[in-house]
Amino acid sequence: MKLNILFASKSFLLKIVLWISASVLLIVGILSVIIYWNAQSLMISKESDNSKKILLQVNYNTNIMNETISRLTQSLYLNNDITSIMYAEQENMVDVIKRINNVVNSLTSSYPYIHSISVYNRNLDQFYNAGSPIFFDDPQLLALFDSNQILPKLKPIFRDIHKVVNSDNKSERVLSYFMYETDMNADKPNGAVVINVKPEWLLGNIKQINKVDRQQGNNIYILDQHGDYMNEDDNREDPLKLKWLKDEVESHTKEPLSSSSETESSFKSKYMDTQYLITYLYLDSINMTLLKIQPTLEVYGYIQGFKTSIIFITLIFVVMAIIISISISRKIYGPIGNLVQTISSGRIHKFEQRSKGDEISYLDYVYKQSMETLKLYDKQIYQYGDVMKHYWLNRILTENLKMDTPELERIFHEMKIALPLDKSYAVLLLKIDNYKDFQRSFSSKDKETIRYAMINITSEWISRTYINEGLDLKDDHVVLILSLPDKHDDFESSVTLLIQEAQQYVQQFYKITFTVSLSPISGTIDSLHSLYNKALDQTVYRFNYGHNAILDARALLLNENNPKTGYAKNLETNLQDALRKRNLAHIEEAMRRLFDSIGQLNYYNALASTFRLLETTKKTLEFSSDPETPSLMIDLSSFSLQLMEKETLNSIYETIIGAIRESMQTEPGGTTPKVNHYVVETVSEYIETHFQDPSLCLASIASIMKISQRRLGNLFKEAMHVSVADFINETRLAKAAEYLTQNEISVREIVEKVGVVNETYFFSLFKKHFGITPKEYALKSNVKQLKTQNTELET
Repeated sequence: MKLNILFASKSFLLKIVLWISASVLLIVGILSVIIYWNAQSLMISKESDNSKKILLQVNYNTNIMNETISRLTQSLYLNNDITSIMYAEQENMVDVIKRINNVVNSLTSSYPYIHSISVYNRNLDQFYNAGSPIFFDDPQLLALFDSNQILPKLKPIFRDIHKVVNSDNKSERVLSYFMYETDMNADKPNGAVVINVKPEWLLGNIKQINKVDRQQGNNIYILDQHGDYMNEDDNREDPLKLKWLKDEVESHTKEPLSSSSETESSFKSKYMDTQYLITYLYLDSINMTLLKIQPTLEVYGYIQGFKTSIIFITLIFVVMAIIISISISRKIYGPIGNLVQTISSGRIHKFEQRSKGDEISYLDYVYKQSMETLKLYDKQIYQYGDVMKHYWLNRILTENLKMDTPELERIFHEMKIALPLDKSYAVLLLKIDNYKDFQRSFSSKDKETIRYAMINITSEWISRTYINEGLDLKDDHVVLILSLPDKHDDFESSVTLLIQEAQQYVQQFYKITFTVSLSPISGTIDSLHSLYNKALDQTVYRFNYGHNAILDARALLLNENNPKTGYAKNLETNLQDALRKRNLAHIEEAMRRLFDSIGQLNYYNALASTFRLLETTKKTLEFSSDPETPSLMIDLSSFSLQLMEKETLNSIYETIIGAIRESMQTEPGGTTPKVNHYVVETVSEYIETHFQDPSLCLASIASIMKISQRRLGNLFKEAMHVSVADFINETRLAKAAEYLTQNEISVREIVEKVGVVNETYFFSLFKKHFGITPKEYALKSNVKQLKTQNTELET
């Protein structure tokens, strides 16, 4: 009765009790099911892992035996007795019997699992089979070779040899390992060796494992390369069950096991109302598959007692949940009531004045009103954020906007633009130096980061004295708009110091420089458009003043108002005299004075004077009496075409002086060691990167480098003590040897990859250099690798 009265007066409390009780019951139920299923899955997983461990142990033993037989097959292929039989041009049965007996006796005494060996002679198209008995016929082996199918090398093929002894056909199962070599266009191999191994070394291991828990239905099977059971007779299983097992594994992998990308896995499946845990492992080394099958009831039997305990514990939790939920609900309701009273006391619509609904309905009403207010704030932030701020700054700079002061004040206030409207203004344009290199050297993300850093770093330094706003114009420059105080007589000098600090900071951390163009000062914000254009026009004077310069409008008046159209004639005459006398110090001094004079001109006259200077230099060198001087013409002509890519006079000066200095250091009849080093290094690098080009030779390289063949050949041989042709051959042979040891490709493909046209010529070069043929080199390398691996395994 008391509970009815309590819940009737406070319906929300009843809702809390029911909600908490249902939640706890649901959680406990879900946790119980999860615990049970996890325990079941854990047992299956553990059993699956145990099965995999067994299969992996079998796989490990198989790999060791397979590797041993593979090495034995390779060794036998290189055996002198076998080689004599394999490549004999005439049949000498006495010699064949003698040699093959030596090999068979040696093998069977050392390796008891060897059944027999077969040797194929291409010249005689004859197989020689020896084992137990000593000689027999193997018709199936001959049929395999006549079928023109590609037989796997050093991978076992499970087959029944049906050997014929004294006209008696006898069935024997073996694992056959093949080793042979085939020419590109040949139907059959030049020679082949086949080792037949008794399968007992593999099946015996599995048979011993199957003896454990055989009565519980645990079995291991092995499938050969065709998907047939190898140990079907040993297990004496129902053929229908074996067929079901094979079909289930192949349907699970969606394709045959030998071509599946999933080499090992476990899954559950049902056969005749019995569920089984099936584990399989594909043995890539021998192209076979191991299967293990186990009834899941055997696994689930371990967790039946655990299931009963879970049910009992769940019931206890259900009773406790109902009792505790009532107590907790009453405590929860108290804070909710206090919260409603607190919220209601500060609002126009009181909780007591609500027309319908309970406390939660009232809180929901307050929440919705609060969310609507927050949405209005979010909308305001979205509309008047940085995007719109940049938009208006961009328009003010790039468009000649005519707006009255109240409208500008409204925009500046909404966009939170810090610039006052009643001050003087100036524009700083930050132009990135070597912009083409900047574009190539950095990713799009890095370029955005650097531009952002330029704006923020410079803005931070400038803000110590002047209010400013930054703007990225998405070109080769960014802009800062500065607001100046009423007294700004020393503006240019003070802002220059701040800019220099920002330039140093950016250069130190981002490894780039930028030139700054400082516009004139204006007293109205409407003039920002013209100030920006003026600052942009001034950036051409980076050509005169160089990278990392600060271009002040007042200082540039000296250049713009300079009445001179070019440099003085006497400076040109001094340079011509220095060039004719080949006096490097005088040339540098005369050239420096000329460029200093050019730097004082306005931009367009400076550009024209630079072309004039280049033309004068070329003509002077052309008529020089020194026969070595005309070699400079190539550099200057090429440089003239690239002049527009140079950003500054200083870079042009350095290039010209560098070319003249290098030419002046060249002595008649020869070259300096420094020049020789550059030539030889360039030729070596070119050969190492173009060795695959069949047309690579001294003539082609000399043509590219604009040097005579005789001179280039002498320079290279003097420095490297080897001719260009021999260096090309050595590079190609080194690459060929690398391909032979690292890549499974034919010799013909290697010849093409290293740029040799004639295969016979390549063989003669290779044997002359290494002392053996390419095939012998590859075999020797493989044997060496096998020995190394064997040593590591023994260690």
